[in-house]
Amino acid sequence: MKTEEGSIRFILAITLFPVLLMNGMHYMMPYDAINVYEYLSGDSLSSYHLVNIFTGSAVMPLVALITGYMLNHWRDRGILDLGKITITIFLAGSLQSVFVFAWDFLPGLALTALVGLIFLKSKWFVPMISAVLLFAFHMAANVLPDILENIGSPTDKMYSAIQTVNEQTSVYRSSDYFAIISKNIEIFTGDIPGMVYTLLFTVLPWLLFGMALSKVGIKDLLAANHILAVAMFITLAGGGLALKLIQVVTLGTYSGTLLADNFGGPVLALGYFILLLFISAVIPEKAVALFAPLGGRVLTMYIAGNILLIFIFYGIGFTAYGDVSILSMVLIMTAVYVLSVAVGFLFRKAGAGGIETLFADNSDKCGEN
Repeated sequence: MKTEEGSIRFILAITLFPVLLMNGMHYMMPYDAINVYEYLSGDSLSSYHLVNIFTGSAVMPLVALITGYMLNHWRDRGILDLGKITITIFLAGSLQSVFVFAWDFLPGLALTALVGLIFLKSKWFVPMISAVLLFAFHMAANVLPDILENIGSPTDKMYSAIQTVNEQTSVYRSSDYFAIISKNIEIFTGDIPGMVYTLLFTVLPWLLFGMALSKVGIKDLLAANHILAVAMFITLAGGGLALKLIQVVTLGTYSGTLLADNFGGPVLALGYFILLLFISAVIPEKAVALFAPLGGRVLTMYIAGNILLIFIFYGIGFTAYGDVSILSMVLIMTAVYVLSVAVGFLFRKAGAGGIETLFADNSDKCGEN
């Protein structure tokens, strides 16, 4: 019989792929410092647009929505227990940011989850209203003024930050692992107050929104009304993609980028979330079981995948950093994802639960998945 835990595993397993694509942009080039319209051209620019339209600024809100949904599902475990799990994930993510991947999203996600625990026992409308207020304030105070002020301005970065590009390229293409660690620490700790402020308005609202949707039983509603589910997905995903296209049509203007990243991406993420909930509710149990081994060990597979990727992209391995196309990156991430699915099955066959065994209810039971 298909359970809610099985559905969550399915959602987590599917979401790992866009997460890999999101991280892949940082693995392959100094993504945070370049102007893609200067750095890329032709087929490479087209490939970037294709990946960015469907994943850029949408993956993190999607992960936040899923996290809020899961927190509410396991609320009976208590705030203390869930707090311990969240702190463990924060520590694991922080270590990974230092020793593996500086742009890891786990530390920030864990920090917002700790705040989200405050709303765990509240009625559904409390996290819902809080999420709407946070997002509305962010749009009114941080986004709309900049959009209005910079309408018609040139591209977001007229020129790449050449010094940053050169520094990151030289470090990550080198075989000096200690230099890589040093650069990771520099990036990870570069602007902690700014990072916390960003998390407060771009991640926390969606975590609270996912929690609120879980409290109102959104999955059961979608499963009972297929037309509503499809209509919601088309409306949200279509609207989000339309807003994302503004960034492409305006050739990356500052205003277009702000609108796409801060509104288009989250709306698209909400559409993805609705679709994943609907599919997990109606898909046959056997199909869910295909992804259960990966979903039940998604944290383990995510960390293992990142370790593999530094050997593919950085100088301590095959030095693909700055030397592969967007399409090649997508193919590499697809291969890593397929490998993760396969390793998940091997873990299940061997009766190994991975890091998730620390989280009792989140780990697979031998023979069940």
